[in-house]
Amino acid sequence: MKKFFLTSLVCILSSIIVSEQEESLELLYQKIVNLEEEIRDLRNILEENSILVDRSLEVQQQRYLDLDSRILELSKLSNPQVVLEERNVFESPDPERDLFKQALVLFEESRFAEALDIFSEIIISFPNGLYTPDAYFWSGELFLAQEMYEDAKLSYQSVIDQFSDHSRCPDALYKMGEILRIEGNEEESLIQYNRVIEAFPESGAAQLAKKSKEIVKEESNLVE
Repeated sequence: MKKFFLTSLVCILSSIIVSEQEESLELLYQKIVNLEEEIRDLRNILEENSILVDRSLEVQQQRYLDLDSRILELSKLSNPQVVLEERNVFESPDPERDLFKQALVLFEESRFAEALDIFSEIIISFPNGLYTPDAYFWSGELFLAQEMYEDAKLSYQSVIDQFSDHSRCPDALYKMGEILRIEGNEEESLIQYNRVIEAFPESGAAQLAKKSKEIVKEESNLVE
């Protein structure tokens, strides 16, 4: 009888020990699974933050280039000698130039509606003028700043279609790609970036297009 009880007690104790071991192993396994999930989440967060940092740097660089470009335009316009050397003409009153300078000043002061009115006046009054491509481009910038994407695309497209040899053409192509990216049309945005890179490989816009192209691919997993 004692043997029976001892044997039963041993069996019960063994069963309890085995059960506790199984529970411990199950808890340990669950902890490992949870840790793996946390690591995956952290890795995803790091990747997303890396993309955001890259995009932030690219946007800051673009803003710097835009500001630098406007400052350069204003410095040229305020120095008649520079304008004379570039245009190879005698100094004379130039209403188109004066309007363009006025519009840029208004742009810098964030008086967008007034600046847009003057850019429109330049486009209407001087359809083949020296500053007409710039007027179209800066009109696009004004529309883009106000998230009026369709109007911005029309302005940039006018530069691309009518003034393909102008220095603003690569910038307009790049901005078209940016708007398409913002609208979620990644494939079309890549087409615009490639146009900039292939047609104007040495331009600043081409360098920005390469960076934007990499970011779009990372975000959408698109493959050419």
